[in-house]
Amino acid sequence: VNINAKVKKVLESGMKPILCIGETKDELDLDITKEVCAMQLSKDLAGVTKEQMADVVIAYEPVWAIGTGLVCEPDAANAMHVYIRECLASMYDDEVAQATRIQYGGSVTPESVDGLMDQPDIDGCLVGGASLFA
Repeated sequence: VNINAKVKKVLESGMKPILCIGETKDELDLDITKEVCAMQLSKDLAGVTKEQMADVVIAYEPVWAIGTGLVCEPDAANAMHVYIRECLASMYDDEVAQATRIQYGGSVTPESVDGLMDQPDIDGCLVGGASLFA
């Protein structure tokens, strides 16, 4: 799957992509989460301009947490969001890094959402299955 081509196609079509990045359980266990996410950002945003970044939303969505009921601890999720901003600052600049909306996704539930939303660098949540039970 060429995610980069899809991101650029969505942007060219005048829509706003949500780029989901995140590590598998094996990658988490190997303690290479940062490297995996940095590589995903670099590959998936290649050729996306600073101006286009105004329309891009990033979702940190650890694969190991999707649909499993496991959720990243709020402080760990926030630390990853800080790291993602650092990556964006390196790829673009600090203005882009601070302006980019970075959401958390990965088994967000009514029990976990408040702790996640209390974190300073988590700009919102990407809610999946829990949204079916209002």
